[in-house]
Amino acid sequence: MLGITDLATYIVGTIFIILLPGPNSLYVLSVAAKRGVRAGYQGAAAVVVGDSILMIAAAAGVGSLLAAYPGVFTVIKYAGGAYLVWIGIQLVRAAFNRWMHGEAVLAAVDDSTTQDTSHPFKRALLISVINPKAILFFVSFFIQFVDPAYPHPVLTFAVLGGILQA
Repeated sequence: MLGITDLATYIVGTIFIILLPGPNSLYVLSVAAKRGVRAGYQGAAAVVVGDSILMIAAAAGVGSLLAAYPGVFTVIKYAGGAYLVWIGIQLVRAAFNRWMHGEAVLAAVDDSTTQDTSHPFKRALLISVINPKAILFFVSFFIQFVDPAYPHPVLTFAVLGGILQA
């Protein structure tokens, strides 16, 4: 069906991947809690754009490029992981500082110490594009459901991407 090898398995796998909280969802939730619904929607829109970029890259053959040059994938993976670790350390440090000063731990996301929430779209887009979980999903899992013999692979990627974005 439209070049998708196993639609039911893809949908189940996609649901499980989405339900695992990742840096995208944590950032969007934190910026929405800190700056309101509008900023949360800006962050969520950036995640959709970032995921679309990763889907297009997967469709353009990044999977085969990374298979041919595993060092590139390693660099991307570790750079994204290092950035996410840095964000986590900043969040823990801010929470500890607030706790030491008697402030509410729930307010651990602080503009001055952890993240610049003045541009939620740009920040969420960056987090989305370098998110190792998303990169792994699109480069390995996502492309497994595309039938290479199907004459219109762009249509297959569009359907799979539409299911994911929905």
